[in-house]
Amino acid sequence: MWGKGMERTTTLIANNNLNEWFKYRLSDATRNTSLALSEDTLSYLVNLLVHYSDSRHFFEESDHGLSLPSLAFIFRDAHEAKTTSQKLTKLRRLGDVSLFIGSLFPDKLMRAGIRKDYFIGMGGGAYSTLAEQNYCNPDVFNELSVRFPRLLQIIGSVCQRKIQFDAEEIFALHRRWQATGDETLKRQLYSLGINVLQTGRIQ
Repeated sequence: MWGKGMERTTTLIANNNLNEWFKYRLSDATRNTSLALSEDTLSYLVNLLVHYSDSRHFFEESDHGLSLPSLAFIFRDAHEAKTTSQKLTKLRRLGDVSLFIGSLFPDKLMRAGIRKDYFIGMGGGAYSTLAEQNYCNPDVFNELSVRFPRLLQIIGSVCQRKIQFDAEEIFALHRRWQATGDETLKRQLYSLGINVLQTGRIQ
């Protein structure tokens, strides 16, 4: 009994330390940038990173061992959900997983031929829908959606992964905005320092 209590105490201390560490690193990473996150959004990201720091909460079992979650499968499950509650829960996981994979495993994605605009669309779109549906704290999900591309870079740097967007990837986002006129895509471009005119030209 004493051993189990000590294990719980150790876990609690470890989680508290991780919580403070991620909060410090995220705050430090955004302090000298234009990405001033709200306290609620900062707390959401800290909790997300602490939760996924335990691989049991993130990786999935397969016939070949542990593997990264499939964004396409999560997206399918969200759209096949039988209730609105189940759908929104799946969309939240889609947003969270897209942000985590995109931040920590960009090289693996590139080798698989998956470009950043794919999980920006998946994750940013999922968070945008949550905001529109007034899910939990919609302001947080709106901020996560709009700043998704920059958050990939920030979280990557916090976890010692440097993520850069090349010109082709930025133009891919721009082409999607031109094709759809989606306001979230426009604001995502702006978060990367790209200001677009109403004509569609980059300023």
